[in-house]
Amino acid sequence: MTDLYADMPPGLQGKLKNKRVFIAGAGGLGSNTAMLLLRAGIKHFIIIDYDYVELRNLNRQFYFLDQVGTVKVEALKKNLLAVRPDAEINIIKNKLTADNMPDLIPGDIDILLECFDNPQSKAEIVQFMLLHRRNIPVIAVSGIAGKDSLELIKTEKGPGHLYIIGDTINGIENNLGTLSTRVMCASAHQAHCAINLLAEQ
Repeated sequence: MTDLYADMPPGLQGKLKNKRVFIAGAGGLGSNTAMLLLRAGIKHFIIIDYDYVELRNLNRQFYFLDQVGTVKVEALKKNLLAVRPDAEINIIKNKLTADNMPDLIPGDIDILLECFDNPQSKAEIVQFMLLHRRNIPVIAVSGIAGKDSLELIKTEKGPGHLYIIGDTINGIENNLGTLSTRVMCASAHQAHCAINLLAEQ
């Protein structure tokens, strides 16, 4: 698979190929970010989600019409393996909660990407990581709904090893709707932040 990364920045794929990435959520953020990271040379993933692909997901999520009705993590694994068949994609069909995080989030991952929709779930996983996995970087997202300018989506450093992507204002709970452009912009920010952090480890 060396030629797949022939156009990468020199030496980068070698730094990324053994990193283990945990992706919490396989919706718009998680599905697109996973594919971006795979294309950057990461091949070890743990992806958790309990949901199924719906037709209304296809405006922004990395799934296809024939996958509607299937389990998201299973569909995403299939899509990732279509690009890199030797990738190690461990999937968990479960809802990640404050109660099961200690059991489901390993202590030896290299980075965690928070890709939830629910604000409470976002807060719970960030709090867990800052308290119980404090040496592991976590990249969270806040504010990607609506159709405001892409330039408002930023990457900011939070406390500890926390990084926050988004405009921090336009959450989906505000009923602004979601556009593929803003979702994928945030996914690119999230993946790019992860790549740089992992390359420095």
